Amino acid sequence: MTRPGVEIVTIDNPTPAQVPTDTSVLFVCGATGIQPSPLAPVKVRSMSDYTAALGQRTAPTAATYDALDSFFGEGGGIAYVSPMKSSNLQVADYQAALALLDKGLGPGQVITPDAAANLATVQSAVLAHCAAANRVALFSSAAAADKTALLAAAAALASDINASYGAFFGPTCEVPGLTAGTTRQIGWAALEAGIIARNDLTLNQDVAAAGDNGQSAFALSIDPVGTAALTDQDYQDLNAGGVCMARNRYGTLETYGYRSLSTDPDWVQFGWARLRMAIAADAEAIGEAYVFSQIDGRGKTISRFAGDLGAMLAGYYQQGALYGDTAEDAFRVRVAPPINTDATIANGELHAQLLVRMSPFSELVRIEIVKVAITQALVAA
Repeated sequence: MTRPGVEIVTIDNPTPAQVPTDTSVLFVCGATGIQPSPLAPVKVRSMSDYTAALGQRTAPTAATYDALDSFFGEGGGIAYVSPMKSSNLQVADYQAALALLDKGLGPGQVITPDAAANLATVQSAVLAHCAAANRVALFSSAAAADKTALLAAAAALASDINASYGAFFGPTCEVPGLTAGTTRQIGWAALEAGIIARNDLTLNQDVAAAGDNGQSAFALSIDPVGTAALTDQDYQDLNAGGVCMARNRYGTLETYGYRSLSTDPDWVQFGWARLRMAIAADAEAIGEAYVFSQIDGRGKTISRFAGDLGAMLAGYYQQGALYGDTAEDAFRVRVAPPINTDATIANGELHAQLLVRMSPFSELVRIEIVKVAITQALVAA
């Protein structure tokens, strides 16, 4: 093509908007030494980034600093910090900090390390934020909480309308201090956020970040729960009560529970909440490419829309996150009437409905050993 002149290029679709879909990101509302003016979330990829933008660790800001340090220590890569003042924090302060974490920053995990008492009002505000912004909340127990306190804290949020968007972790633990031979006490949620981020590099969001996939690389020890050692029945009660416990399993410190705060059987496993978040983020990215698309009368645009959504869900099916013998058993994309009608199309609307069967994780493994006499034949498999 010579210049000057005109060149016309035809493409099938416009370049889609860059909608964030990374589910490994951490969102933190916490006290910081420096507060930007005007207030805005600060993106950090390391503690060097954090201290440069938000200040060094001090007693009033230790909870935020330690949470970020633990997140990166577990392998986390990206965090957004919504700065808060360092004293006399109220529910309104958390609500203001959450409001700064716009949905446009994408999906991920939300923690509030300064809410040491885990006030139900703060937690409820975080859950509401997560439901609106397509994120999930990770809450930590208070220090020295016993079994009764742990169960009460989880039960206080079980009736929250947004309970399926959060999970509660206990007990607290010890991580390396800033000087040799010292330790710091933190809530397990920050470590869990790092473990989740590490897993998201190779695993789908439905996989439980617990057990072999929940091992901590940063924690030194797990704090005791109450004054007496917990029994297996205690751990079972805590799990049933929505408390995801960190445990020392054969010398390895790991998350050994992965339930949401919800008692709804459809959402009791926390992996389902994270998979919902991932699918919603991917679907939004696809939907953005169809904003301002012409809806033709022959259904071509609607068919392409359904095909793109189906291809996205097929990826989750191939990873095992969606359950079924075949893809048709695992998910469906509905776009035919009554999903899209002449009335909705005339109103400039393009609709789709995604039906998904999310794969559960095994919470109990049972193995039977049957002794067979040498005079008997083994039963065929």
